[in-house]
Amino acid sequence: MEDFIRVWPNLVSQEICGETIDVFESLIVNPDFKDNIFHNKTQFSNGSLGRDDIALFLDHVDFNKGELASKYLFILQDCITEYLEDFPQLKYTGLTNYRSLKIQRTMPLGGYHQWHYEQAADKASYAREVTWMIYLNDMPLGEAETEFLFQRRKIQPTRGTVVMWPAGMTHVHRGLTVYTQPKYIATGWYSKDTN
Repeated sequence: MEDFIRVWPNLVSQEICGETIDVFESLIVNPDFKDNIFHNKTQFSNGSLGRDDIALFLDHVDFNKGELASKYLFILQDCITEYLEDFPQLKYTGLTNYRSLKIQRTMPLGGYHQWHYEQAADKASYAREVTWMIYLNDMPLGEAETEFLFQRRKIQPTRGTVVMWPAGMTHVHRGLTVYTQPKYIATGWYSKDTN
């Protein structure tokens, strides 16, 4: 049965993944950059951790100095083109990837454990159609997978692997617990052009 999830293993080079992690780590310790860092930490009503990670957006000027955002958009273009060939009904939505490139680090015992989907967060997310994610580092087997609820599928993080899926409620997912080392991803959305 079709699950609408596409995976391109090892598509992004080790060099780009490494460069992205290095730039991210240098920026999050820079006191001049503190207003651009997003600390995501939530808890369930029972007190257990729902989400714990740090993120920043790739379209910030410090990323663009190295043209990292442009590199990601170039790589993703082939993926979204293939995705649209598989699901041509999306071709007429005017998809755009503007201002949705984000780098995220999850430390050991963290993760995004809440079941969620990408159109549900806030009003700005309603236009999201396709979600993409790139794993920037390898994680040991059995930890930090991306789990899809209804598809009953888990994807193991391997460096440079691109994943795309629908942003709607059919693809509720979560990040499983990180245990041994930080997990890094690049992520974003192709959204409907609402202009």
